[in-house]
Formats: sequence, C-alpha cells, structure tokens
Amino acid sequence: MNGPASAPGTPGPAGDGWVDALVVGSGFGGGVAAARLAQAGLAVVVLERGRRWPPGSFPRSADPSDGWLWQDGQGIFDVRWLRRMASVQAAGWGGGSLVYANVFARPAEQSLPASWPAHLRRSGLDPYYDLAAHMLEVSPMPDDPVTALPPDRTRAVDLLMRSTDIPEATVRPNLAVSFGDPERWRANRHGVPQRGCTFVGECVVGCNHGAKNTLDHNYLAVAERHGAEAVTGAEVVGLRPVPGGWEVGYRDPADPASAVRHRRATRVFLAAGALATTELLLRARDVDATLPGLSPRLGERFSGNGDFLALTNLRGVHGDLTRGPAITTTTVLDVPEGDRTVWFQVQDGSYPLVLGELVDALLPLRRLRLAWRRLSRTDPRSNLALLSMGHDAAEGRLSLDRRGRLVLGWQNRAQAHLYRSMRRVGPVITRALGSPVRSVITWRLLRRTITVHPLGGVPVGADATEGVVDPLGEVHGYPGLFVVDGSVLPGSTGVNPSATIAAVAERSLEQLVRRFTGQPGWRAPEWAQVRPTPMPEDRAFAFMARRRAATAGDGVVLAEHMASRPGAQHPVALDLRGEVRSTDAFLTDPDHPVTMRGTLTTAEGRTEVEGTLSLFPEDGPEAMRYRLAGAGSQTPVLEATKHVRGRGPLAVWRGLTTLHVVLPATGDRSARRTVAVMPVPGVIRLAASVSGVGFTRPRRLAAWLRFVIFFLRGAWRHSGLGRARPRRTTVGR
Repeated sequence: MNGPASAPGTPGPAGDGWVDALVVGSGFGGGVAAARLAQAGLAVVVLERGRRWPPGSFPRSADPSDGWLWQDGQGIFDVRWLRRMASVQAAGWGGGSLVYANVFARPAEQSLPASWPAHLRRSGLDPYYDLAAHMLEVSPMPDDPVTALPPDRTRAVDLLMRSTDIPEATVRPNLAVSFGDPERWRANRHGVPQRGCTFVGECVVGCNHGAKNTLDHNYLAVAERHGAEAVTGAEVVGLRPVPGGWEVGYRDPADPASAVRHRRATRVFLAAGALATTELLLRARDVDATLPGLSPRLGERFSGNGDFLALTNLRGVHGDLTRGPAITTTTVLDVPEGDRTVWFQVQDGSYPLVLGELVDALLPLRRLRLAWRRLSRTDPRSNLALLSMGHDAAEGRLSLDRRGRLVLGWQNRAQAHLYRSMRRVGPVITRALGSPVRSVITWRLLRRTITVHPLGGVPVGADATEGVVDPLGEVHGYPGLFVVDGSVLPGSTGVNPSATIAAVAERSLEQLVRRFTGQPGWRAPEWAQVRPTPMPEDRAFAFMARRRAATAGDGVVLAEHMASRPGAQHPVALDLRGEVRSTDAFLTDPDHPVTMRGTLTTAEGRTEVEGTLSLFPEDGPEAMRYRLAGAGSQTPVLEATKHVRGRGPLAVWRGLTTLHVVLPATGDRSARRTVAVMPVPGVIRLAASVSGVGFTRPRRLAAWLRFVIFFLRGAWRHSGLGRARPRRTTVGR
C-alpha cells in the first residue's frame, strides 16, 4: 500500500501514495505516536511544519529576524496573541521539547479536580509515566560540573525557603537532560550521540550543546530507525475523509502561495498542539466543511495550565543566576484562599542573557530602558524568572473570528483565586530577599497572561454530545481520525504537562496498536527495561497535604514569662513561646492544646523545655494545665496548673496570672511545689505577643480573632458570671 517515498526532511511530490498512518506534528504526542506505530510495523509519515534544529543551529544573536520567530522566517518560537491570552510555542522537529524547560512531573492526585476522568488519573497512568521517563532518560540535577556545587540560582531558592517554615516543599525535579562529561559525546540508550550538560542555562532557547533530551534524540529517533518518514517544512492546511481513509493537504510554510500537496493514509493522528490541532479541526468544520459533523463541544475546556510568569533581580545574591538547567527547583504551595485551598507550584527559571537581549530588541523604548538599567546598576546575570503553574478553571473556548483567526474566550474572574495566590509569592520574596517581583508586562498593563502550556480544546466524551473524541482519542463520527496531544487533556495538570501528554499518548497508542495489529498483548519493546521513577514532587505534595491538615484555620503564636516572687523557697522562671498551628484543630480538641517551647530556670540551672499547655481544658476544673519535658526528652521537668477560685474579674485575674508549679522528684530530691506569677507588664507583653500565622493578612487577622474570642469566652466561663465552671468531662470524651 505504500506509495513513493520522499527524501527525509523534504515534502514528497503531490499525489504521493497511501500509508498506514499520518502523524501531524512531532511534539510529545506526535513523537510517541510515530515511535509506537513504526515499532508495530506500520508505514508512518510524520508531517512537521518546522525545520530540524540539530545542536549548534539554534539562534544566538539579538536580531529577532535571525531564526527566532516563526512569523519571521519560520524561526523557533511561535508567539500567538489570542485576544485574551498570549501563547508561546515552538516550531520544529521535536515540537515543544526543543525549548521547554526539561521538567518531567506528574500531577498530584489530591490536587486534581473531581471532574478529572478516571482513565487519566495517576493510578492508571503511573506505569506510562515510568515508560515515558525511561524513554526521555530523566534524572534530578547534579551539582555544577565546574564548581562542584549547586548552581547559584538553586542556592538562592534554598536560602529563601530556609526563611520559611516549609523548606520541605522545595525539591529538585526530574529533568530530561543528559548529565555527565560535557566534553565527551556518547550514545544515549536510543543510540543518538549526546554530551553532558554545561549548565549554561540556555535550555529554553534551544540547546546548542546536545545535552537536552529533546524528542529528536529519543522518540523521533526510534520512529525513524523503524522506518517512519519525516517530512519537515510541511504545514497542514486541511484534511478530509476519502474512501478507505484520509487525505491531508499541506504546503511549505515559507511559501504560502505554493501549491497544496497531499498525502493519504488509512489513519491520521493529529498532534500539532492544543492550538493548532483545535484550529485545524475548527477550519475543517466551519470553513472547509470537510468535517461538518464534528462535535459542537470543539474548542471547549481550554486551559493555560494556570501559567503565571514573573521576574525579579536578586541584587543582594552574589553569583550568576543564569547558570544551571532552565529550571532547578520546584516549590509546591497549598494556599488557603477564601473558603478554598489553591494548589500551585513555583519554579525558578534561568533568564538567558540572549533572551533578555532579544526581548529588549522587541519591546519599545529600548534606549530608555537600557539607560535606566545602567543607572540602577542592574546586573542581567542576577535576573530570575518565576514560573507558576496551577489549576485554572479550564473554561476557555477557542473559536475562529470573522477573519478566520483563532481567538480565545477567557475570563480572568474564573481564575481569580489562583492568580491572587500566585501574585502573593512576590511579597514573600521581597520580604525575604529584598528584591521586588514584577509580573510580565502583559499582565501589568493589560491583565493578559502568557501561557507556554496551552491545553484542551478537544474534549473527551462518551459521544459527540459530550466531547469531540473518545477516551483513546478517536474522533466521534470519523473513524480513523485520532487526536493524541495536549488538546485532549480536560484541563490544567497543575505541573509541567509534557510528561502527562506523553503518558496519555503512550496509553492510547498501546491500545490502538493492539486494535490495528490484532495483537492483544502488544507492548512497547522498551517495557522490559522500565523501572519505577521516583517523583520528587510527590514528596512535596504529601508534605504540604500533611501541613494543610495540621494548620487548618491558620494558627497563632504567643510568648509569656512567669517567675517566682523574690525570696521563694524554690524559685522558678519560665520563658515560653506558644504555637497553635491549626486553630480548627485547637478549637475542636477538648484539651485545646498549645505547643510550648522555651526555657525553665531553677536553682539547679537553666533547661530547654518543650511540651503542651491545655488552655481551658474541658475535662477538669483547671483553667490551664502545663506539662513540660526536657527538649528532645520524655522526662517531665514541670507540671503546673492555673485555677480560678472565686467569682468575678479579680478572681479571674489572680487565677490566670498565678501558676502553681510542681517540679517532679529527681534522684535523691523529692518533688517540690512553688508558685510563679505574671505581673501586669508581663500580661501586657503576653497580650501584645499574640499574633496570627497565615499566608495573607486577612487570614492572620482571622486566626488571631478566633483565638482571642476563645480566650475571652473561656475566661468568662471561669469567672462564674456566665455559667457554672466546667467540672465534668464533656460528652464525647
């Protein structure tokens, strides 16, 4: 059934014969499809609009026309303004892998919305994530081969996180980068020569060194080795069903007036990316009328993957922040916003010098900006990009305007909680490192975000009324037409989505190849070598989930000092710091525990102590009950209580400022009893020390207010003026 083959890398002649499968696009979905179909013995042709970009061919000048922009000479970057959002993509053999930041991440199961379909959840996809990780040869970043230390940018993030109480939320993600000797070429597991990473930080503008594990070094290389034909410089402009299969029309993008060429195939796999695939189907339905029966849901469920980009210049941090892979750390955040929790992640990003020069050349007022930079002594090597990703509402809709251009219907209001949480990262960094963080100019001036991860537009559903494709990506009503890229994802992944796109494609192609070949046990040949890949993000997500449970309702901190009166037989002094991590847990626990740490001073000396204060416990008459042990020890060093005896405010004052202390027996020393008091200045200092702990000022204020109200109500009950003091265990204890 095969027709005449064209030379690799060039379009075939018009009227080329049939093949088993045409793959449109060579990104993560297309790369997987091409490799697996070819390995199964099918005749495969891959149509890619861009060129090949071998190591050493990526542009490095500051001239925008020198191979940078797709719109200007078919360069590497395709920048599209969708009216409500801007999108930055890559064009070339390897698709988005040519300029993505190498991160291989899986979404956290607990962060996925309830609407996320079962077949795309972690339990079913994890084996295919492992398969994709094997193919891409992912691993965490080692230390810089030049300095034998982590990159300065990584250390800056570590410094920032050490100033918070969540350092465990930051991990080094798996990267699809070849690490090792940067001067020696060696064959990767697919037989393609690569060198080790030089840590120059230019991953997002194309790796000229050959260390980035782009798809042309793995999946696409496997496809070509098994006979797949690569046709570059072939931009698909239409498709239509024909007897026995499909006809795809394409032309040379460098010459839009050139004649349209055609290839025919039994099956077509669309993998041109969420925007281009959706646009191609919209044109086929609404303009060319070659696919009039496509679902009315086409264009729905578009997501920008919650992308939010900001920049800062860390003037106080010494070193070169451009060094290292494009991204070296991922910080997982779980932020309360109103009545909900917002999951998102923040990644450090290198800002290559050549990219800064390119942006300077594209933006207006260049001379004025350069003059300001000289006056402010801003070092471009201290620039740091902050890329945030989270779960947006995925309520965007792609459509064609009257002129046939792709546009996006998008409401920022639906993402208000996510964007507000992401913007609050800036003040945290400013407070910790003294460097202001600024959102990209499109957001500051126009409230328009930029996405580098467009997803959705081709919803999955049981039939055409619910979606465009079925769970394996076959288009409803059009057998033999499949979609296998990010357009079939039902929304944002909340993490870098390339791994999910590849895993979903691996799952679909495995089942489809079994159907095509009649081999129910067919599997990718690499399965025998696949091993589970540790996922650092899972540890960070688990830590933040535990922290959320432990800090529900936010918390409060306080500090108190109590000491014996002069001349006491057994003098004591207590300097304690109290913490309530979760006001929700504190209020619902009948003991109302406050974690206490500090020092106990007695005649024998000073001891570091830790333990618990039960504040107005419900199982006894005490107003407060202290139990303290030596720091890191289970040995008790102090038990103490406060009692309110009598009625009225004065009785409450005396009771809550007088601590009845028992120092347990130790060795040959019997137990001792004494009293510590808190004078008026101490009470004032204690009251002033109570403060809320939360991500935002309103939440801190709310936590503080809940604690204060609880304290006042407890004091009122113990005064005897409101109702009888608690004497019995409450129901449920």
